[in-house]
Amino acid sequence: MFTDDDVRYHLPEAIPYNWAETSFFYFYVPEENIIGLFYIVARPGVGTMINEIEIWSELSNDLLRACYIDTQQNLPMPERFEKFTLPNGTSYEAKGIRSYRIDHVGSFDTELHLDVVGVMPPYDIHDPEMDPLALPHEEAAVASGVGASFSAHFDMTTRVTGTMKIRGRDYNVDCIATMDHSFGVRSERGGHPMAWINANFSENHAFHGIWKFFPDKPLHEQYELVHGYALIDGKVRGAKGGRMIARHLGRVAVSYEMTIIDADDVEHKMYGTATASHTLQPYGYVTVPVTLVRWHKGEEIGWGHSQEVYLLHKQAGLHLDQERRA
Repeated sequence: MFTDDDVRYHLPEAIPYNWAETSFFYFYVPEENIIGLFYIVARPGVGTMINEIEIWSELSNDLLRACYIDTQQNLPMPERFEKFTLPNGTSYEAKGIRSYRIDHVGSFDTELHLDVVGVMPPYDIHDPEMDPLALPHEEAAVASGVGASFSAHFDMTTRVTGTMKIRGRDYNVDCIATMDHSFGVRSERGGHPMAWINANFSENHAFHGIWKFFPDKPLHEQYELVHGYALIDGKVRGAKGGRMIARHLGRVAVSYEMTIIDADDVEHKMYGTATASHTLQPYGYVTVPVTLVRWHKGEEIGWGHSQEVYLLHKQAGLHLDQERRA
């Protein structure tokens, strides 16, 4: 279980150089087809912080087609993780585990002023009282297959409200989204390709899944649910299983068929179509196609974010092995 104390640093006595404390948020304005993200990664072993703010509004792999990108990977690490101001114009405050304030006054007349409030408790993927697929923390890094960076991790459906200005144009933000928070060793090698995907229909009706990703397998075998939940009528039901099929254009998933099976054995099936895409590279060893997804579940329409993580150090060069076998 995560508490308000977990918005602070979690520092071991001997801090490994690759220890990381991370928080990820996204936000969107569906009527304008705009989606953005705010990401912080503290590296206390080397004293630096990454702050990534990216906003995009069209289906494209061209980074220059984004609305705004300000990614800085060598900012000084603040003394406190729960409240700080950075030299790039970012101010951040975690008022509690379910309440956050993000302000960013950037370049080119671009600003963010957002409040993020959890509409559910943080979903601890290693708490068996929440998650039917939970594993003990000490086993999670190996047994889950998605890497040590998920050995302490929560996801949470949120309401994001506020304003943003993109190159002088003003927008109001009021959306249901998902955030996450992790801490632990985050190596630049290891782990497994994975996907982090959610569908949000209202404050009381949302779905989230973390999936192992096998991009070279046949269509019906590419995703394996590792953790997830269904938020139904305001009650969180941990996922005990799931299925997913995605169709890709290059590396970008342009459509999804996702089923989440909750702890009550209820199957929730939904269909998603990407309306905006972008490619992130928050670390040097990954490339991450991300999308704004418009979801359909029966008569309901929702929105969400998908990201699929490819590991460059593992997957670059595989085509050479395939060509040799051919």
